[in-house]
Amino acid sequence: MLSKLQIEIVRYKQIATRTDCYNALSNDIAAVYAWFQDLTLSEDVLASEEKFVSTVMELFGSPLSEKRENYVGPFYEVGLMAKPKKLTTSKESALKQYAKSENIRNDIGNVLEAAVLLQAPLYIGKTNKLADRIWSHVNRRSALCTRLEIAGLSLEDCLLAYVPIPNLDITAAELASLVQLVEDIITKLSRPGFVIRTG
Repeated sequence: MLSKLQIEIVRYKQIATRTDCYNALSNDIAAVYAWFQDLTLSEDVLASEEKFVSTVMELFGSPLSEKRENYVGPFYEVGLMAKPKKLTTSKESALKQYAKSENIRNDIGNVLEAAVLLQAPLYIGKTNKLADRIWSHVNRRSALCTRLEIAGLSLEDCLLAYVPIPNLDITAAELASLVQLVEDIITKLSRPGFVIRTG
């Protein structure tokens, strides 16, 4: 039953090498997966008031999508990119004030880490061989890495979340169709910024 599936989360550092990737992820798993910007703050950042404020403020500079450009009429080219709106001056002042407390820095860090899956994913994909597909991303053999880097992001700053899709006693063709359907539903509902096409 699909309702019993759990989301698995893997940090980039757990899959950064081929050996790590194949140890952390099974290649016998069909899955729908998503890359998210990792909002976890390091111990070094949490220990410093200045680093904390600058790191949190830098999060607002990260694009949420790649730039999409197209021509409108014979004379104009337009482009769109999703980016988070920066904090207001008063909210930035409040952040600096709260950052003076180590306990509050840790609390905000915990909230950011816990809220990773509340943001829109950067990318959603599907696979019938999870470790192979994820390694192709990590090993920079996929176009996704190039598109992220053009936008100023890196997979190293991301984490992977995936939902294994069990075989359910169906044929390989039926499983591939099911995985495709689940990916399409999730993609259309969550609007990941680095997906080129759906379906």
